[in-house]
This record gives sequence, structure tokens and C-alpha cells, in this order.
Amino acid sequence: MSTVKKIGIIGFGTVGSGVYETLVTKREKITHLIGSDLEIPVILVKDAARKRHVANDTKVTDRFEEVIALADLDVVIEVSPDAETGYPYVHALLSKGITVITANKELVAKHGETLLPLADANNCRLYYEAAVAGGIPVLSSIRHTLKTNDILQLEGIVNGTSNFILTKMREEGAAFDVALAEAQEKGYAEAVPDKDVDGWDAYFKTTILSQWLFGRAPVWQSAIPIGIRGIRLEDLTLAEKIGGRIKHVAALENISGQPVASVRPHLILTEHPLYAVEGVNNAIHLEGSIVGSIAFQGPGAGKFPTASAIVEDLVNHLSHTSEKQPDVLNISMTRNEEKSFTPKQTKVWFVTGKQLTLQLEGSRSIDTLSNILYSEGKEAVLLTGNEREVISTMTKLNDSITIYPVTGAQLEKLENMNKKAVFSR
Repeated sequence: MSTVKKIGIIGFGTVGSGVYETLVTKREKITHLIGSDLEIPVILVKDAARKRHVANDTKVTDRFEEVIALADLDVVIEVSPDAETGYPYVHALLSKGITVITANKELVAKHGETLLPLADANNCRLYYEAAVAGGIPVLSSIRHTLKTNDILQLEGIVNGTSNFILTKMREEGAAFDVALAEAQEKGYAEAVPDKDVDGWDAYFKTTILSQWLFGRAPVWQSAIPIGIRGIRLEDLTLAEKIGGRIKHVAALENISGQPVASVRPHLILTEHPLYAVEGVNNAIHLEGSIVGSIAFQGPGAGKFPTASAIVEDLVNHLSHTSEKQPDVLNISMTRNEEKSFTPKQTKVWFVTGKQLTLQLEGSRSIDTLSNILYSEGKEAVLLTGNEREVISTMTKLNDSITIYPVTGAQLEKLENMNKKAVFSR
């Protein structure tokens, strides 16, 4: 067995401790796979005075200087909570030629344009499988098993917190605040959950997916993501009446070679692979030019699922079996090219609100695919048309409406489905 590989860890919360435990409990298998023994000489934490259950030969410190001073570190695993915290650490390590494996999606989305070329210039790597879908190995799977495919479209449930909340609301009739509180109690949501429920977590992950697939950041259909705060129980009930479920979806589409993205709630119909993805699970559904429709599903967050993705990156790196880093054309989160994007003009929309019948009277710009549905004083209808025209038509009397893109069926199927449906007050 060759030289011992030395691994540092930055961050020792839920994920960091899960990585440490995995390295300890799976040490024999890992050393067999990489052909070397391994050590964890240092762990960087915020509070070094707090007791951690680690081996005596592992130093726990709150001083990054003690980490960067170690000349023989092979890899550092970085699991700090945000880009502001992680960037100085990762920049310094890559500058020194030390490979970094991170689960920090905000870091990669905001600073990948700087960090990835820096790693290349210093003959090391920045790995981030765990930053996209927790325990689902979606990046390596796409890069390794779909080399000859052009990815035409991707849709994903990539935030387990939002998915848990919507599942709880629909299955148990819980209000948003109640479901969020339970997500926080179970450790699925942070004390300040804004990045999850307002869509930013999914936004960062979509940026990373775009870079991985297309070598560049996407053009965004809207300046900011749309989260799940505005979704009410009545919307979930109305969605079920029409044969669907409301899910928070990250969408990425190749339009004439340009990746175009959105993050917003969708109405997912029954035959779509994302329809049955519940609780904290994540899923990625994509359309390949050769393979057609394919889906990846599994635990998107949590201590050991995320640790699994990190440790797999570590093993692949140390055993020299990792996929080549895709070329970086532009991973920055810019919208400068949005003016050149022409969105598709016709789509199916699920609209909820009040006074929908009155608002639809005389409209020539949009077509209805269903009768009006009713639930607890709220109404819903399926429409086709340009989104701007739908918004203009449906808000002419009030601004109480919510508009969801419909995913999972062709127009003919929707028409047939709704001819057979029974709509009642």
C-alpha cells in the first residue's frame, strides 16, 4: 500500500460529521479502493472549544492558518454553509494546489467562474457532486453514461425542504407555516429558511447543472426564482382535482444551443416522473437526444446521503477514476444575454384565483382546456397561451391569481382528460 492520503475537513455540522463518520466506518473499503491508507489530521470548526468525538490524532481548530500550513494535505472537504464563508478557504487551498471537494452549492454557483480555472491552473480539482442533489450522483452519471447524448431538457425537484413542505401540506392539510416548522424541527430546514423556500437553493443548483451540461450559466426567464411561500392549501386541492400535484421545479432547456432556466412551482401531471417524488427526496428528469426520457431519484439532503456523494468524489479522485471537469465558458450568474432569448409562445398554464369566469369573458388571446374548478372559495382553470397574455387577461379584475406551468402531458391528452372530468363547486 502506497503513501498515506491526508484529508482535511472544513465544517463539522450535520454533513461534516457525516463525512467523518463515513470515512471512519468505511475506512477498510475506501483504502482498498484507493490503494492507500488515509488519515484525517485536521478539522476546521467555528467553535474549537466544543467537544467533538474524533480520534486523538485529529486536530480540531478554529484557525484556518493551521489547515493551510499543512504542506502534505491531499484533499480538503469543505462543507461550510454559504459562499461568503467558504470562498476564502477554497480559494486559498486551490491556490496552493490542494484539491477541494465541496457540498456548497452557493459557492460553486457564485464563484465557480473563478475557482474552477484556479484549480486547473494549479493542477488540482474542485469537485461538487454533493452540491446539486445530495446523495443522487447526477453530475457524474450524466458525464459518464450520457457522453454521446445532447441534453435537450432537464426538470428537477432539487430542494428537499420545499418538497417536504408541499407534501406535508397536501397529505395532512397543514398550513405552510406549520409544515415549515416541522421541517425545521426535523432538521430539513434552517432556522432562517429563506434560501430553501424562496427558491435560491434551487437557483444555485440549476446554475451548476447548466455549467456542467452546457459549459455556461443559463439565461434566466425571470430575474429571481419563485419559491413556495405563496402556495396555499386550496391550490394543492385544486391541483389534485385536475389530476396533478404542485411541485417546486428547476427547469433547464436547450433552446438553439442556449441554456434557458427557470425555478418556480409547476403543476405536475400524473404520468410525469416527478409526480410521485415526495418528502425530502430529490429527482432529476432529463431528455437526451438518443436515450430519450431518463430519471434519477433519491435522498437529496441529509447527513449520510450528502456524505455519500462527497466520499464518492474523494474515492474517484484518489483512485484516478473521476470524470474530466467540463470546460468553463461562463458559470457566472449573469442575465446579460437575456435580450437575445425568445421564449416559446404557447404553453399550458394552471391558474388559480377568484373571478376567473369574469376575467376570461371575451378573451381571444388564450384558450381554456377545462371548466372552472372550485375549492373553499378559490377557483382554478387550465389555459393555453402566451404567459404575458395570460397574466394580462387574468389580472384585469384583481391580482389574486397564481399561474403555474403545466408539466407532464401533451395538449391532446389534457383535452381528452378534461372532457371526462367532473367539475363541481
